[in-house]
Amino acid sequence: MAVSISDLDAILKEFYLGPIIESLNNQLEMVQLFTKATLDWQGRQVVIPVHVSRNDGTGYRAELGTLPTAGKQGYVNLNVTARFLYGRFSLTGPAISTAKTTANSFATYVQSEMDGLVTDTKLKANQAMFTGGGCVGFIHERTAGAVAAGAAVPYSFTGNKDVLTELQAMQTVPAARAATHSAKLQIDIIRLDTYASVVLPAIPANPVVAANAVTLDATVGAANVVSIEAFGACTYDTSNIAGTYASMIRVVGWGEEANAGGTFLPYDILTPGLTDGLVKQRVDSENNGVYGNLGLQSHFTVNRNLVANASLRSTVQAISVAANGVAHTNQTLSFGRMQSILDEIMVLGGDDPDCIYVHPGMRQKYADLLVFNQPGSIKKAATGDTGTGDPGFSGYAFNGIPVKMSRHCGKGLMVFLKTKTWTIAELQSFGMADLDGNVLSRLSNQDAYEGFVRWYYNLVCKEPNRNAILCGIDFPA
Repeated sequence: MAVSISDLDAILKEFYLGPIIESLNNQLEMVQLFTKATLDWQGRQVVIPVHVSRNDGTGYRAELGTLPTAGKQGYVNLNVTARFLYGRFSLTGPAISTAKTTANSFATYVQSEMDGLVTDTKLKANQAMFTGGGCVGFIHERTAGAVAAGAAVPYSFTGNKDVLTELQAMQTVPAARAATHSAKLQIDIIRLDTYASVVLPAIPANPVVAANAVTLDATVGAANVVSIEAFGACTYDTSNIAGTYASMIRVVGWGEEANAGGTFLPYDILTPGLTDGLVKQRVDSENNGVYGNLGLQSHFTVNRNLVANASLRSTVQAISVAANGVAHTNQTLSFGRMQSILDEIMVLGGDDPDCIYVHPGMRQKYADLLVFNQPGSIKKAATGDTGTGDPGFSGYAFNGIPVKMSRHCGKGLMVFLKTKTWTIAELQSFGMADLDGNVLSRLSNQDAYEGFVRWYYNLVCKEPNRNAILCGIDFPA
């Protein structure tokens, strides 16, 4: 919608009390964290070669024994496809003319609108740096899932419930069916010990029967709980996930469920002639985020489910160490489990991460572990000057690795990153679209002008085994 005269009323004044005051949270830590590189693209795709296995033609032999069979180094190509992010603004002709009549207001407003759009678009990218591609969080219970149609099982969840809720709200049930149907998200559940789907059979790309639908209802339960349902012959089973490994939830689409636990209808069946709903369009168009880089079975067309590509796997574990077949709840953060994640990274990747990202709400959980004295034992010399009690901390670290905050990081997670293993592969760097030399373009059928920013890119982890996620941590609601 174009900006009109009424939208400008608040700033079209003769005099200003200083510059515009920013009251929004504009932190862009993840967009700024990773190295950006303009690579040699072939159309929309760039190829990154990765060394994944060693020459196995080695071994001890007796004197005059047969030499080992010749082997070779193993390589795979990560085929990275660019994703396209846009931000757009528009101003009407009368609004521009009115702004020009007030001293400095036009330049001030247009610059503010452009700068604000740049920040807003980068904030969208900052969120997708974690949850891009519909990878929204993790469950860690290792119990059998429901098989009966309409039987919902609550699972302890850590991740971005806010993104789940946002995706759920993108599409609604038409009024004619609202009394008998409810909106649900189609998901896949990926085991992160084998990188295989726990859905049996796996959800096809374009479901044509309701029996192949698994849904997740992001509105059920408390802040750290989601409800998963199976329909018809489709089952899922997380009971045999090895050790402390977790499963990742990835949203793949949207549909409707009959309220009585009946048939689930995917979007393309509900709307003949349309193959993609709004939810599927969004998740398929987003860049690959941190969760997806570490948790998707296909890592830029390379199948991590194959043993030969095991070096491209990461470590995604739950803090809970309870046995298989036991219902798992979120557990209190512990230094021991944090250290075990570092040990896993060292075994797999041979190098420690250089930062740990958490949601700001997790800071209090970490602070609770930093106990230096018993309560009430902090004392001050009687002869000293008057002081201020300040037991808080301005910074946190673990084993020399800084613990950093991002409000877009999922709750109940600790994300261990080796930043040099990540690259933002750019086909077109971020900026205003001005190929014709003009940022503002005239609309052909309206008295209005518009501009937009664009970024063609994708986020790539070249060495996932040097990164990890610890999930299932109890967190404040």
